[in-house]
Amino acid sequence: MSRILVVDDDIALCNLLQEVLQDEGYDVDCVHCGESALEFIQTHSVDLVLLDVMLPKLDGYQVARRICQRFATPILMLTALGDEASMLDGLQAGADHFIAKPFNVPELLVRITAILRRVGLERQRQNYVGATEDLAEQFLRLPLTETESELLQYLIKNADVVVSKSDLQINILKKELCPFDRNLDMHISNIRRKLLQSGLSKQHIKTVRGRGYSFIKTVNS
Repeated sequence: MSRILVVDDDIALCNLLQEVLQDEGYDVDCVHCGESALEFIQTHSVDLVLLDVMLPKLDGYQVARRICQRFATPILMLTALGDEASMLDGLQAGADHFIAKPFNVPELLVRITAILRRVGLERQRQNYVGATEDLAEQFLRLPLTETESELLQYLIKNADVVVSKSDLQINILKKELCPFDRNLDMHISNIRRKLLQSGLSKQHIKTVRGRGYSFIKTVNS
C-alpha cells in the first residue's frame, strides 16, 4: 500500500482528499504546515507528497526544496497559482508535477497513479545503464525529481556523446526547444546542485557551448 502525505492548511480539503484516497486503497496522512511535513517525512516512509503552495510560514516551494535536499520522494504540487512562472518556480524547487486548484478528482487520481508507477529506486537502478556500479549506486541515492532522473538517465545512456538541447527537450521534456525557454537549463542546474550536495562532481555533466550536454564518467577530483 502506497503512503501519501497531504500537506495543506485547508483542513476541509485535507479531510476530503484523505477520504477519496483511502477509498482508492492508499494509506493517507495529513499535516497542515511545512514544518510538520518535514518532521513527518523524517520519521515515516512516504511514497508521494501532495503539497500545497500557499502554506503558512514555510511555503510550498521552500518545503519542496528541503524535501529534495534529503529525500527522493516525488512531489505533486497543489496550487491556485496557475501561471507559467509559478509552475517553473515549483519545478525548480523540486516538484514533479502540478495540478491547479480547484482540481478534478479523477484527474488527480490519474496523476497520482502515473507518478507512483514511474518512480521507485529499483526501477531507477535498472535504467542507470553505462555508469560504473559504484557511481550508479551514488546516483541512485540522489534526491532527483522524475524529470531530473529521466534527464540524467538519458545522458548516462549516451555517455561521452554530446546530446543536443533539442534532443533532450523533445525526448524528455516532450516539447520543442524555444529560444528563450530556460526550463531545460534549470533542470540541469538542479541536477548539478544535487550532485554537489551529495559529494559528487558537477563535472559529470559537461556543457558543450552551442551544442548541448554530455555525461562524463571519469572526472578530475
